[in-house]
Amino acid sequence: MTRRSWRDVPGRPHKKPHEVPPGRRWGFRPSEPRSGLPLVPLVRPGAPVLTLFRAMLLRKFRRVGLGSHSALLSTGRMRYYRGGSGPPLVFLHGFGGSALETWEKQVGAFAPHYSVVAPDLFWFGGSVPLDGHRMDSAAAHAEAVLELLDRLGLRRVHLVGVSFGGFVALELALRQPERLEKLVLVGPAGVEPTVEEAERVAAAFGYPEDIAEVLVPPDVEGLKRFLDTVFYRPRYIPRFVLRELLHQEFHRHREAKQRLCRGLLDQLRPVEELAEIAVRTLLVWGRHDPLLPPSIGERLARGLPNATLALLERSAHPPMLEEPARFNDVVLRFLAESPGRGR
Repeated sequence: MTRRSWRDVPGRPHKKPHEVPPGRRWGFRPSEPRSGLPLVPLVRPGAPVLTLFRAMLLRKFRRVGLGSHSALLSTGRMRYYRGGSGPPLVFLHGFGGSALETWEKQVGAFAPHYSVVAPDLFWFGGSVPLDGHRMDSAAAHAEAVLELLDRLGLRRVHLVGVSFGGFVALELALRQPERLEKLVLVGPAGVEPTVEEAERVAAAFGYPEDIAEVLVPPDVEGLKRFLDTVFYRPRYIPRFVLRELLHQEFHRHREAKQRLCRGLLDQLRPVEELAEIAVRTLLVWGRHDPLLPPSIGERLARGLPNATLALLERSAHPPMLEEPARFNDVVLRFLAESPGRGR
């Protein structure tokens, strides 16, 4: 059957629709994959793109059974998304986004098999600590997640953490390993780099004087450079959307996020300190990760007593966004394996 065009619609005036550059109708260059930051339709500058996008994501979460909830913890009010059926599975996001944006390509694949819990960590999304609680260490965030699990009556869970969320997951595993069934670390922060690794990261980001200026960019140009660096195949995002993303996400609680970034450098652990984590662990890394090089994953895989490493070949820092089908398959297979199948 011949596909009808806009010219074939009865009564349609014969004039061309709004012209957009080839491949750009939905915010993509022709060579770019549909992964990464939100799909950006062509809307007028000034429209609340991120607000609309998050509403769309919330509907997507609800369609697979995940509702939005909040819990008042001793350190603050934490928003979390929960739903699905099966063994409990907790997802921890990283810097630069909340649970909604980070795990949008995972919830549909995991909710049919697991009871999913995806919190917004403090200072991100809808989670804000109480006055007097700085929440400027991965350990403090790990304690908050443990308190949330207690509130939800979850004594033992599978845990997935990416980047900063992976750092939080490592600290949780060190504190209460008995709470974990299996652990999935996706390009986790928290591991002390070698001199060569530190040099590689510094070179990738232009030798910044302050890590907070990288993870909490000062302006739109800095945000664009950051996104172009951490994605394997960067995608086109209109400037007005970048501006909105900068102010609504990166600059919300800006000083607290900068303080958190700077403090993390003093909290990094050598691999030897992590060797006591004996829980079955899957390390998932983007082959081209410039922020946390895959060599860190290789060292971590050798240092942890029960860990395996999976490299995703067409990903940089966020493989769950850049190769979601492959990521979901690797993690689902790992979680389904019997406990006795270690390395």
